[in-house]
Amino acid sequence: MGKTETFANLNTDLGRLATRVETYLQENGFEVAFSKDQTEPASWFFIQARKAGALRTVAGARRSTDITIRGNPDRIEVSIGTGEWGKNLVTSAPLFIVPVVGITASLVKLYTAKRFEDNLWKFIRDQARFLSGSGTKAVEPQAGTAVDSRAYDCDYIEGYPGWKTQLTGGKLVLFRERGGKNRVVFRSGSQEIAIPAENIAGASIITRKKGLNEDDLMIQLDCEGDGGKSMRLVFNINDGIIRGVMAGIDELAGEDKALRGFEGMSVTTDTKSCSACGASIPREARFCQSCGQKQ
Repeated sequence: MGKTETFANLNTDLGRLATRVETYLQENGFEVAFSKDQTEPASWFFIQARKAGALRTVAGARRSTDITIRGNPDRIEVSIGTGEWGKNLVTSAPLFIVPVVGITASLVKLYTAKRFEDNLWKFIRDQARFLSGSGTKAVEPQAGTAVDSRAYDCDYIEGYPGWKTQLTGGKLVLFRERGGKNRVVFRSGSQEIAIPAENIAGASIITRKKGLNEDDLMIQLDCEGDGGKSMRLVFNINDGIIRGVMAGIDELAGEDKALRGFEGMSVTTDTKSCSACGASIPREARFCQSCGQKQ
């Protein structure tokens, strides 16, 4: 039986919450498909997920985890249950495969419950809260571009060429623009680093010794700097908000990649089993995408 939770008075953007859920599922090794309300603003999103490739058994090829997000920014209802891959429970509209456009991130490692569904619910609760206020679009006066910028206290940054080993105190700001350029910015006094989202290759959580006996979680960002040089920056963010910051960075980079090249692929429901490994493959396939065996 499915489970439903309601999130009220958060002013959370439904579309951004849905996108973060899709990325989280992909990082967990799922193939993801989606459908959404075609009106603006969209009032519902339907997401399906099934284990990808070799992780998927023959019996589970048609079984999916179904997530429905519906409502408005001030009252969001999220339901999680099981269903049949390719079957849209909300509408007759087709489902589309979500391309993998996120960066290499380690967000999944921050959720450590034994059951996947428990981790998924914790992630959704986190992101609904972290995205609080995103339902109202701000406008950048000069460019006239819709912007969502979120600033986080950052104890220090290290790894930027030309700066001293560690620069203490500052703000890490995530800029999300419609029709513009997503970017990550670090500010400390009069100094500023701006990293275009398209230059971000990966983000990971690392542990450093902040004090004598204290393990501190930090974000390590692999990106491209001026002249194409590789940089590895380390940001010290409060452990209580690091999950939200990581998801935000992944969102910025993923959206940038999607804008530069997105092709919607319809879900293929007409399938057969590979004669060698049993994986579910399109009926017209001549080779298995999992084991390579000719059919």
